[in-house]
Amino acid sequence: MKKLRIALITNVHSFAWQKTIIDELISSPFSEIVLNINVKADDNTNRNSNKKIPFLLKTFFKIDSKFFNPTPNALKETITSDLLRDMPLFKITQGCNFGELEDYDLDVIINLTDNSTPTDLADVTKYGVWFLNHCNLETINKRPYGIWEMLNKEPEMTSVLRYINTGMQFPKTIDQTFSCTDRLSYKRNLNDILWQSHSLVKRNLKLLSTNIELFDKKLNSNASIYSDKPITIPFLPPSNIEILGFGTSLYLKKAFQVIKSKFQFDQWALIFFNNKNNENPYDLKKYTKILPPKDRFWADPFLIKHNDITYLFIEELIYKNKLGHLAVMEIDDEGNYTKPQTILVKDYHLSYPFVFQDNGNFYMIPETSGNNDIQLYKATNFPLKWELEKVIMKDVVAVDTTIYKEDDTYWMFTNIKKHKGESKHVELNLFSSNSLFADEWVPHPLNPIVSDIKTARPAGKLFKAKNKLYRPSQNCSNHYGYGLNISEITTLSNNDFKETIIAAIKPDWSKSINCTHSFNSAEQLYISDIKIKRNRFF
Repeated sequence: MKKLRIALITNVHSFAWQKTIIDELISSPFSEIVLNINVKADDNTNRNSNKKIPFLLKTFFKIDSKFFNPTPNALKETITSDLLRDMPLFKITQGCNFGELEDYDLDVIINLTDNSTPTDLADVTKYGVWFLNHCNLETINKRPYGIWEMLNKEPEMTSVLRYINTGMQFPKTIDQTFSCTDRLSYKRNLNDILWQSHSLVKRNLKLLSTNIELFDKKLNSNASIYSDKPITIPFLPPSNIEILGFGTSLYLKKAFQVIKSKFQFDQWALIFFNNKNNENPYDLKKYTKILPPKDRFWADPFLIKHNDITYLFIEELIYKNKLGHLAVMEIDDEGNYTKPQTILVKDYHLSYPFVFQDNGNFYMIPETSGNNDIQLYKATNFPLKWELEKVIMKDVVAVDTTIYKEDDTYWMFTNIKKHKGESKHVELNLFSSNSLFADEWVPHPLNPIVSDIKTARPAGKLFKAKNKLYRPSQNCSNHYGYGLNISEITTLSNNDFKETIIAAIKPDWSKSINCTHSFNSAEQLYISDIKIKRNRFF
């Protein structure tokens, strides 16, 4: 492992998300900060400044800040100079000589500000100047970051890590990540993408340090992303007229939703399909609803067929109890089902009962993120009695853990939230082991293998069809559990992972449905779950 020599471009006054990046780089074993480069902020290119912002946009920001204060606050102002006080300081001034920096033998310069990167700086580094843009450069490509996504009704926010190197006309993309656009709050919206993006720098420096071959391969695969977009993101705030129309629509819609909620409520329910005629199983409008009583919801269904009986495992949440538990029922080929029987209850929330068979035994990995671990259970009397076999991982916020076994290798897919400000829906991590009961699972070198609100979070067991391997995933870009993807995994190895979406399923076949977020099967029987609107009174 090569320890990279890093220079940082900073402002005296920074934000909490930038300070976190600096903290992580200082403590990392793969990087060494050897120089602090300071640049005077320019009012026209500065971060989301209040200067030159139209009156109604300022007013909207003030209202938003009064009602929404996300924690942790990525935009909390802080002073980073104390962290870098022992570092040599180089000030960028008009006509300064960047050649003086060659003595520092820099691998990477990282620009943590919104100020434009002087392209001449790239000449004194091996791997260029890295910087972040917090917008989709094709559909938005303007600042302030976060507000245009709301006005344009974009389903997700984008953050891009780019670099410029000697001889390059335009920057190239190293990596990117996505978070769900918050349609109601600008402050929460921006907070989410800033925290989600802060890990881009650290993980790509780590890959460059530990495996330059994989890093170069990643650069090549991302070479066409925003390949003709310049460094500078113009500061173009929406006009007073645009904000007036947007704000009026936003608050009227919210008022209507509040009134509507007095008569309707959202409930997770199941949908079932017997594919005896070998039809398209991804056409969910053909499925039959299985409605729970109005005092609870049923979600995260898994099917297991054993001794000619099909068992349906679910998360059941009775509203008055507030915490989900796990249950099982029997279901036949016509969709007739028995009353759910509880199989696992804890003093924290349980969901996603991933049940599978291995070496003649039945195992289950429920979601236990409320306990900050990944637990493995073994059936002592299938399907009703389960005992804890092993804690696979401790001190981790992991959701929807899914195991897939191929030959002698166990692959574990799980979404992990590594920072309090990040989302549980965005980063899919992959681990491998030769034993289901291993004390240490090997992390994939490309982790997270997916960093995208649209495709990361698991939505059911992996399955094969016509010798191809498929992975269901959730699309949480509009809101949690919005849609469902079926992706073909084309590469699964210790050094690589690739998948391609072959079906994108949206809840657009009925006005009463606004979510669908899992997909499982057992032989010809298929199961999914939906969120539906139900009348409170009949």
